[in-house]
Amino acid sequence: MPQAVERDLDKKTTSTKSEMVAINRSSMKPPTPEHHHHDEESGSNSSSSNTTAPLLESPALPKKATATNDFRDAAFWLFMLFVASVTMTVGNKYVMKQWDYANTLTLMQNGTAVLYLGVGRYLGMLDMKPFAAQQWKVFAVSSFFLAMQILTSLKALPFVAIATVVAFRNTCTVIIAIIDYLVFGNKFNKAQVMSLAVTTAGMILYALQDINFHVVGYLWLVGNSVATIINTFWNKFYITHYTKDLKIQTSYGVSFIQQVETLPIVFVLATMNNEEKAFAALNPLSVTAKLMVFGTCLGGVLIGIAYPKCFSLVSGTSVVVASTANKAVSILIGMWLFGTRLSMLQVVGLLVCIVGSLWYALEGNRGKK
Repeated sequence: MPQAVERDLDKKTTSTKSEMVAINRSSMKPPTPEHHHHDEESGSNSSSSNTTAPLLESPALPKKATATNDFRDAAFWLFMLFVASVTMTVGNKYVMKQWDYANTLTLMQNGTAVLYLGVGRYLGMLDMKPFAAQQWKVFAVSSFFLAMQILTSLKALPFVAIATVVAFRNTCTVIIAIIDYLVFGNKFNKAQVMSLAVTTAGMILYALQDINFHVVGYLWLVGNSVATIINTFWNKFYITHYTKDLKIQTSYGVSFIQQVETLPIVFVLATMNNEEKAFAALNPLSVTAKLMVFGTCLGGVLIGIAYPKCFSLVSGTSVVVASTANKAVSILIGMWLFGTRLSMLQVVGLLVCIVGSLWYALEGNRGKK
């Protein structure tokens, strides 16, 4: 064999041996700190913290298998978000039409949320930092307005269509943006301004011919809008200040404080409105109605779990689109279940309003990237 060929073969053999040694060494490395972190959204450890585990790493899953698992996880949690969203919208209206005890229902729903957050913290599943008296004082304001948001929404639902509730919520987005610009000096690009104008036009078209108009329902929704707008700005400053700037509390901790502080407020309101007979009035209801009451309690917890999961698995744009689709489906289910009729002008106005709101949300999400 010629010497040049022999030298080439020796080089290839040496190179192959070197690569094999490098591969073997890399597979023998212990897990690095980057492989062990705490997932703040799920509250669970993403890898084992057992330092005595074997040094050999398990073989990585093929890319195709990982992609398939990611797709299944995303599909599952988007579906859970859909179930929770529809349950809290359609379910609350169904319950309130048969069992008009808004304060007691809120007490049950928020109590379930407090139980979930408290148990999650105790078991180490949910990350919360130590609580301080100042935190409870600051979030007492947002807790009050949160309770008002929930109660006014529940009180409005028996009188108005679900489509009307969605239209009012989209209008809140426009008002919040205007206050953001006039008071806080926040700037908006041309596309965002156009999307807000489209949303406003849609709301006007919808309200011009609301064949389901009910003055009491509209008054409750106006109250709901006021509470939503005030709470948005209060939370925008203080939640950001405590969770991102000072980093003295997590989002789960803030949620726990707010939910706990709503309970005495709602309890007092229930007492003032003579709702002590609420559970006695629950007994004669159908099994379906009782299950729906139970379902709305779980729905509030599920929606709080599903949103962070969805944001961790898919893009923010996908979550915005999914949320908008959930609203549309809730409207359709409500029309079928409650026999709600909408005029042609209302349908057009609602579509324009939803498209404008979706456009604005997508523009805002694109600006964050």
